[in-house]
Amino acid sequence: MKDRKYFEIIGLLSVIGSLVFVGLEINQNTAAVRGGTQQDISYQISEMYKIGVENDKIASIMSWSYQGLKKSELTDTEFLQFWLFSMLGYRRVENIYLQYKNGFLTEEAFDRIGMSFYRTPIQLEIWKERKEDFDTEFAEFFEELRDNK
Repeated sequence: MKDRKYFEIIGLLSVIGSLVFVGLEINQNTAAVRGGTQQDISYQISEMYKIGVENDKIASIMSWSYQGLKKSELTDTEFLQFWLFSMLGYRRVENIYLQYKNGFLTEEAFDRIGMSFYRTPIQLEIWKERKEDFDTEFAEFFEELRDNK
């Protein structure tokens, strides 16, 4: 009878040890996923910066946008180029939102978006025209973020 209790205690301690080990492994995996997610998001913004550096027209339109540029002041081709660039930005914010919603990022991730870009007159025009391309829940979240952060 004593031997049985001894084996039960050893078995219980083994189960507890295994659970602790699994918990530590899950914690490390979660940290790795979060780190990878943050790195991917940093890469996305780096790619947008690279486009601005390599494309004089996009860089100029970005500069003008902070001075109040409107869609009507661009040619169709200029607007299309800037619209495509802008959609990269909106999809980047949407990606951050989805990662936040799934628990991979904290709310602090939204502090690094650069919301002033999305408040420019031309961006407000683009968003008004294209917000239906996004999930309603994200669109509402984005507008709240843009207008109040």
